[in-house]
Amino acid sequence: MKTNNGTVMIVEDDSDIRELMKMIIESEGYHVEVAADGLDALRQLREGTQPGLILVDMMMPRMDGEQFLKEIRANHFESTPVIIISGHAGAQQKAGELHAASCLMKPIECKELLKAIRNFVSPLAKS
Repeated sequence: MKTNNGTVMIVEDDSDIRELMKMIIESEGYHVEVAADGLDALRQLREGTQPGLILVDMMMPRMDGEQFLKEIRANHFESTPVIIISGHAGAQQKAGELHAASCLMKPIECKELLKAIRNFVSPLAKS
């Protein structure tokens, strides 16, 4: 299901990857929120951030992607699509087990990233 909420949340502990993804996604007309790990993202969600899509890295300190996904599914964010981002071979299987909308393998091509995002959210209208 595609939503018109043009907000994408990136949950990624590597600041360089996080900022590069943010720039790429924003250049396509989306609003982007960023979080350094699962705890940071969970705090933002509890404070009212309502992304149309969440991109989450699996390997992060404090709260990893798997813990984060289990937490949001148990706490009123079960309908928000989540795309898992990982460099590990077992990520596709884990994405299925966690009922993620999709899984992208690192390194991610820009076109592949944007195509995946467009499957779930529409960019904000440009004025």
